[in-house]
Amino acid sequence: MAASCNQAPELRYSLVYDQEKAELRVALLEGKGGDQDTACHCYILGTLVSKSGVAEAQTELKKKVLHTLWEQVLQFPLTEEEMPEGTLTLTLRNCDKFSRHSIVGELKLSLANTEESFGMAQWERLKTPEKEPSTGHGEVLLSISYLPAANRLLVVIIKAKNLHSKQLKDLLGNDVSVKVTLRHQSLKLKKKQTKRAKHKINPVWNEMIMFEVPHELLRASSVELEMLSQDGAGQSHMLGKCSLGLHVTGTERSHWEEMLRNPRRQIAMWHQLHM
Repeated sequence: MAASCNQAPELRYSLVYDQEKAELRVALLEGKGGDQDTACHCYILGTLVSKSGVAEAQTELKKKVLHTLWEQVLQFPLTEEEMPEGTLTLTLRNCDKFSRHSIVGELKLSLANTEESFGMAQWERLKTPEKEPSTGHGEVLLSISYLPAANRLLVVIIKAKNLHSKQLKDLLGNDVSVKVTLRHQSLKLKKKQTKRAKHKINPVWNEMIMFEVPHELLRASSVELEMLSQDGAGQSHMLGKCSLGLHVTGTERSHWEEMLRNPRRQIAMWHQLHM
């Protein structure tokens, strides 16, 4: 059966445990449903958290179709003693033509409760990633990546949607730009600003901003974005802001964590703007 496009996608998987090799395997991976953006490729990332740490394995990229089938087996080292406290997360991700990665949905499995289902294939509906409740100030889509060899942090301001403000009627048609501030702990290190886009409710920039950040400072650094609109007199009005880093919560924190775990990979996420 084809799931309708607005439903969360489903994932089929089967777990097998090999005692001799002390290895957990995830096989028969197949995804169906969700948005049918066939310009995308998709893949599954498995993350196993156990006493001995975090292990990751991922499938190859496949062109997104109604039923996407991976013939790979994901393998994770895991001893029997670690099994009861282990947690496996399977995340379905899209990768668009700009190599931007986004999370479509995820499945969290506590291994303490799964032993009786080992060897059985099952379908489960994925949960969409937790989003902050809407604040009514709109959202911004951006991608971040870190290039360790060059000590460079790249922030791509892609677009915004549902921008509103008290003076919305006065501001429509004026220019909107995004000010990006790099901080280290509470210190402001550098500010940069995008070009101005015409203020529609959904403006588009597609602009890359680059900061030099030594690798050892990255974890304690953060990036703050402010959405600014200029009125006819040249005055700037803030429409909303968001911060990415380990000091915040929700998607703003998980985006930064993804970037730290995946050097050189562009990770794109939507973030709620707030005042």
